[in-house]
Amino acid sequence: MSVVGILGSRPIAAAFAAVTSTRLRAVAYHAVEDARAFATQLDWFAAAGYRTVTAAQVAGALHSGAPLPARSLWLTFDDGDATVVRVALPLLRERGMVATAFLCGAWVDTTEAPWWQVVAAAVAADDLVRTRLALKAAPDAQRRARVAQMAESLAASDSAVTGSQWTEADVHAWLAAGNDIGNHSWDHPCLDRCDDVEQRRQIEAAHDRLSALVGHPLDVFAWPNGDPADVAATALRSLGYRLLVECDHRLTGRGCDPLAVSRLKLDTSADLTRTRAILSGGHSAVFHLQQRFRRKGPTDDVT
Repeated sequence: MSVVGILGSRPIAAAFAAVTSTRLRAVAYHAVEDARAFATQLDWFAAAGYRTVTAAQVAGALHSGAPLPARSLWLTFDDGDATVVRVALPLLRERGMVATAFLCGAWVDTTEAPWWQVVAAAVAADDLVRTRLALKAAPDAQRRARVAQMAESLAASDSAVTGSQWTEADVHAWLAAGNDIGNHSWDHPCLDRCDDVEQRRQIEAAHDRLSALVGHPLDVFAWPNGDPADVAATALRSLGYRLLVECDHRLTGRGCDPLAVSRLKLDTSADLTRTRAILSGGHSAVFHLQQRFRRKGPTDDVT
């Protein structure tokens, strides 16, 4: 049996969940790859007694000690893929559940494709991971120039890539269902590869655009690619952000720093064995134990 199979077995998962029962489960999703699998996850959350919470509830708990429900679960979606509002929203609404969507300000009401989708269309599959890792490690201006070249080549061959982005109406529908919106930068660079001016522009431009759409100043931010950056963090604090959210595959302690909130990585297509392993905290514990005993290399996760 695999490690995930062991950790996701009912008795082992239940044991880890009992030991970590005071921790908040904040889950980082992206697109909804499999509606049926995601619905199955949501039904298991409900059956297991998890209760979804909003970003505002999490901020209240971490800043002032406001109580959260037992077995609190914060569902979050990064990047603003349209499947979140088209597929996830009805499933959440049917079950009385709520979530937070982290959007990029530049992409709302457009058909712009995220840069990694352009790369995926332009690069051979066997070279894709290496190319993405190299672009993520490059200075921001260099990455932009290379992706622009790829986009031009695709357009010249009638293979231009378009994205499926949220509309302003989608934002309002999401909010009307009791969900909330967070800032995920202007157009999803690796902020730690941007210069100081660009870091501030990414934060402030997205803040202005998204706050105008939502109708009040945003105060929750998720780091693009999971990588914090000092100048951007200063800009966020100056704008009054109450939560800065990472993607480090850890449970969240109730007394954690609200400007360094951990999240568990989970795909909407994961089966229940993997879902149980991750929500219990067991998968996170074993993953980080393994990382201590081997040199951590670069990852190709896009968040």
